[in-house]
Amino acid sequence: MKYVLVTGGVVSGLGKGVTASSIGLILKACGLRVTSIKIDPYLNTDAGTMSPFEHGEVYVLDDGGEVDLDLGNYERFLDIKLTRDNNITTGKIYQSVIDKERRGDYLGKTVQVVPHITDAIQEWVERVAKIPVDGKEGPADVCVIELGGTIGDIESMPFIEALGQFSYRVGKILINATFYDV
Repeated sequence: MKYVLVTGGVVSGLGKGVTASSIGLILKACGLRVTSIKIDPYLNTDAGTMSPFEHGEVYVLDDGGEVDLDLGNYERFLDIKLTRDNNITTGKIYQSVIDKERRGDYLGKTVQVVPHITDAIQEWVERVAKIPVDGKEGPADVCVIELGGTIGDIESMPFIEALGQFSYRVGKILINATFYDV
């Protein structure tokens, strides 16, 4: 599995989703199987209760997941079917880590952003990237990951750290497209 990361600069909403979709379409046109993951660094677990004036329209997936509209772009551009797990939010990650802590999975250790949150992010990406989304068996060749929001926001920091660590686990991430306010 190869990974492509699309990140942003100092302003959200500059077209990272369309860029990620377009990169995926180019890779698909080259004969590769492509899947996609959108990371939203907000604390909500999904986009279902967010104001469309504040965040934009909600896209509803076949499994009922209420997600960022970018996942709709991914599905349409790439002719794939994603699940709610293809949209990672800070809320989902923290909830999963807290659930593990309450079950005793950390054996009484102090739960911290590094390594527990960053490990949970990496494990989520790796797990979801292996799920077939194109109706064929087996994992895709490439996973396009969009890290939403803006890089300078404190909310994005655990994801930046996790994806940096992830590149050491899986090898160099192919592309890092950064958009700046002009």
